[in-house]
Amino acid sequence: MAPQPLRPSVPESSPVLEHLSALPVAILETDEDGTVRTWAGAAERMFGWSAGEVLGSSVDALELVHEADLAFVDAVLDRLRSGHDRHLVHRNRVRTRSGELRHCEWTRIALGGRPGRRPAILSYVVDVTGLVQIETTALDARAELERWLRANPEGCCGLDRQWVITHWNPAAERMLERGRAEVVGRELWEVFPSLRGTVFHRAFEEALADGHLRVVEDRAPAPRGRAWYSVTAVPSSRGLNVFFRDVTGRRQLEHDLLAAEAAQRELHRS
Repeated sequence: MAPQPLRPSVPESSPVLEHLSALPVAILETDEDGTVRTWAGAAERMFGWSAGEVLGSSVDALELVHEADLAFVDAVLDRLRSGHDRHLVHRNRVRTRSGELRHCEWTRIALGGRPGRRPAILSYVVDVTGLVQIETTALDARAELERWLRANPEGCCGLDRQWVITHWNPAAERMLERGRAEVVGRELWEVFPSLRGTVFHRAFEEALADGHLRVVEDRAPAPRGRAWYSVTAVPSSRGLNVFFRDVTGRRQLEHDLLAAEAAQRELHRS
């Protein structure tokens, strides 16, 4: 006997069915032959076909799965049908009745079956197109940021709120002669113990405390005490982004100009 469709044991006029139809989740059940036995919840809104049009027909005839994802979805179904897994969650692209491309997350549950026969499969489907778009935008933005940080002539050091270094760009590697692999994942004070108690240290703590950026310029602590750095500490929800550049050349030029002016004034006095 073929599996019976999944249906609530309530009258068709019950408000329970109205609430079920209002859910953002599509509910599909296919029997061991792939015939649609349940088409409920948001299925019609999500995919475009009414229950009356699909019940009793093959789910494959709807061509829901995007062609590029067919092999992946087939592999998921094979795992369920073989008994390897009883339930799986995955995402794939679907094409609706109107041809619109959507991203959906499927929770598929094998309902068992007769020995030697494939099980019926119950699926709960959520449209995650908006979420995928947000994730894609965030990944693109992160990739763009990474490209900018790699090309930025300023050094950049990311710190979390426990002072652990999370980012270290190529300019930082060149300026401070420390490779990314040497510093990322380690505490700032472990890598640069001479920074403790400096104006840079105080600026970092103040920026974290009040959420406002700090800009300081001072000599680097030993062993790079001859170099001058301009440092900007930018607080974020995760910690600090510290941008720095070597301004030793500018400071030396300023010193030379002041010395020349002082010498000129002394010459006029004599």
